[in-house]
Amino acid sequence: MNIKRYTKEFESLATQFTCGNIVIDEFLHDGSALDVNRGITYIMLSTENDYIIGYYNIENSRVDRIETVGNNDIFELMGGAININYLAIHSDFQGSLVAQDGENKIYLGDLLLRDCEKRILELREKTGISVNAPK
Repeated sequence: MNIKRYTKEFESLATQFTCGNIVIDEFLHDGSALDVNRGITYIMLSTENDYIIGYYNIENSRVDRIETVGNNDIFELMGGAININYLAIHSDFQGSLVAQDGENKIYLGDLLLRDCEKRILELREKTGISVNAPK
């Protein structure tokens, strides 16, 4: 299987994608996944590149804090963020086990999420977004 950036060349494959959630399916079907203003979409393709197993969409964002002082709202930029807008596996492949080591199991969805995490880290390095994990 391959994970590639979603482009117009894959539109015909997108029409066959269904995960069981019409909103998530339509994002891929209606062309929204090609709109860079709505993030960047990556697709997991079969080995033969003839169908989409899953996809995710990520975008840069920011986190603001709003504080009301008297009658005024004060907006303070707290930092950058990266949103995972969509992450889905085709209904035919949901729960598909890829590997198992004792009690540890890896599913197709895990592979897709790991790729998503990798790209988020790459974006973080490129944009200088600082991500502080809660303690």
